[in-house]
Amino acid sequence: MFKSAIGVLLAMFCSTVSAQEAVPFSELLFQGPSAYRPGINQEYFLFGRGFPPGVGPDEEAALIAEWKSQHPRAKLVPVSILGERSRLPIVYVWAVDGEATLNLVLVRNGVYPGIAMLDGTHFSQVLQSSRGLPSVDVLDAQQRLGNPTRIPARRLVPDTSYEKFLKQLMTAESQARAELKGIWSDRFKQQRHRLGIVPLDAVRL
Repeated sequence: MFKSAIGVLLAMFCSTVSAQEAVPFSELLFQGPSAYRPGINQEYFLFGRGFPPGVGPDEEAALIAEWKSQHPRAKLVPVSILGERSRLPIVYVWAVDGEATLNLVLVRNGVYPGIAMLDGTHFSQVLQSSRGLPSVDVLDAQQRLGNPTRIPARRLVPDTSYEKFLKQLMTAESQARAELKGIWSDRFKQQRHRLGIVPLDAVRL
C-alpha cells in the first residue's frame, strides 16, 4: 500500500532534474519507495534510505493518501542529486503544495526521524562531524551504494529554501518527540538505541 501511495503521489507532478515537466503515471515504474521514469536515468526518494518506518505500512499509506487528497495540486521538487554520471543517479525530492510539505508531515507523525530528510550535501557535512553514530553510518553506506562515481551530492534548491526547510524539520521532529509518536514512542525505544537514531538537536548540523 505504501508503494502504491508513493506511486500515485509521484505521478501527480513529478519534475525531473533534466527537464522540469509533469511526469505521467504511466511513464513511472516503482521499486519499493522509489520511482523512476523509463528513458530518464534517475531514481526518486522522499527520504533517506536505510530507516525502517516508525508506523505500520497501512498507517503510513493512509497518512500519505490523506495528504495527497488534501493537496491535489502537490508537486515534487528535486532537492539534491547523488551519483551524477552514474547509471542511475538518485534524486531526493520534497512533495509540496504551497507551505505544506509531505516530508515534514512524515516526520511530524514519527514515521521517520528528521535525519532521514537531510539532503545529500548536508548529510556529507553531518557525516564528518558525527561519524560513528550507527544511524549516520547506515545512511553513509546507502549513499556510497548509490554513488559509484563518488561525485559529491549537488543541491538543486537555493540554500535559503533548504535552511527554511531545516528549521521546519527540527520543529516537526521536536513535536513528534514531545508526543512520543511513531519512531519516538516507547515501542521503538530499543530499535532507536540499536540503530543509534538520535534527534537532529543531538547532531552537529
